[in-house]
Formats: sequence, structure tokens, C-alpha cells
Amino acid sequence: MTDGQWAELRQVGFAALDHAAAVQTATDLLALGPGFGDPLLAAMGLADFTAPVGPDTYVEVLAPTTPDHSVARWLRRVGGASGWVLSTQVPSLDGVRERAEAHGVRVAVDTEAMGRRIVQLHPLDVGVLLELDEFVPREAWFWDELPGARAAHAARTTKADDITAVDVAVDAASDQAAPLAMARTWAAIIGIDPPVTIADGATLAFGHRTIRFVPAHDGRTGIVAVDLHATDRDHVAGSSGTLCNTQVRFT
Repeated sequence: MTDGQWAELRQVGFAALDHAAAVQTATDLLALGPGFGDPLLAAMGLADFTAPVGPDTYVEVLAPTTPDHSVARWLRRVGGASGWVLSTQVPSLDGVRERAEAHGVRVAVDTEAMGRRIVQLHPLDVGVLLELDEFVPREAWFWDELPGARAAHAARTTKADDITAVDVAVDAASDQAAPLAMARTWAAIIGIDPPVTIADGATLAFGHRTIRFVPAHDGRTGIVAVDLHATDRDHVAGSSGTLCNTQVRFT
């Protein structure tokens, strides 16, 4: 681990061509209250709905607002809806660009937003759009002072209270070690502890949350499953549903 470096998983983003339908599915499946929009995405041609799952984790549903948008072209290739982005919090982005280049990973975005530096790693190189947000203190986040976010928190879902894990599927057709290799790449670039090997891949710790790197099935790569901690341990835990062609499991 780079001295003092840590990473927290804060937000899972889904993308769909039909934004209204995807937001309705998310609201019904997760029993979400009112959401809010990321103030930066409209300028990028993306409609957005973000809602809290717990005190410090969020789900996001976004959609391109024009048919020629790059996200729209990608969505048409993957069936119209998919898991899209993982937003993670780190204390420093020093050296991230250099480490990415050393691993042959492209930096898709390196910018400042709301006074914070943001780096996004290219999904073709790391399996998902991986966003690293330089944000301290560790318990704070972008939406803490956003009026719409405060209202959303006041009415947030009681069905779940945390995002506990995300499965990232990696094409292992030609290399069964590909999930482990991808996990090692993420850890090296971010500067966190190396992955732990599991039976069919590897895991990385993002705080008390987990990213699992698993082999792709049926050609589907990227975000394929999200685990939420169910607050109703008797009736909801163990159930599941689908959001944007992604399995959502209440654990």
C-alpha cells in the first residue's frame, strides 16, 4: 500500500437508454425515496438520478440525452442497459496517472469538479469506468452539502443500508488468471493493498466493502452484480432482482 493511501467504494452507477424506465425499476426494487442529479452531468449530455442507499453509499442511474452520445453507442452494443461506473474515494491522486501509464491503462478523465480532483480510468482497460475521487476527510463526500442530497437522505430507503460488494466480470476465455491480474492492476494503480485470491478470481478491499473480480459468463463483462445489506433480515435478506441487466442481491 502507498503510505497513507486507502480507498472507499461510495457509489455504483448504472446506465440505460430509457432513463425513466430504469429509474422506476431502481425505485421499485430498492424502495428508493426521492433522488437528486449530479450537477456536473447535464453539461456532459447525461440525465442523472442519484439516491442514497445508506448513510454514505449511493446508487446512480444515468442516461445519454442524445442518440449520438458515446454512452448511447455503447449501450446499444450491450443491450440498452448495464452497470457503468464505480465511484471511489481516495485521499490522494498523486502518482495515479504515472502508475496507470506504467500498467498500460489510459486515463479517460483528469479534471477538477466542485473543488476536488477526479480521475477516471478507461473502461476498456480496467473493466469498468473506474472513478477515483480525491476527497478528504474520509467520512465526507460530495453530496453532504447538496440541498437535494440532504432531502434525499431524510427520506432514504429503509430496505437496505449499505452497498457491501460489487462483482466485476473479467474476460477469462484466453487467460484464467485474468480476474486476478485485473485486481492486481487496480491495486497497483490506486496504491492499496494487493488482492486476496479466491476460488474463481480475486477480491479487493475498499474500506469494509469488497470488489470481487470474477470470470465473465455468457460474454458479459464489467459490473454484473451488486450486493446490498438488507435491513429486514427475516424477509428481504436472500432476495434479489435485476437493475439495468445487473443482478442486485440483498444479503
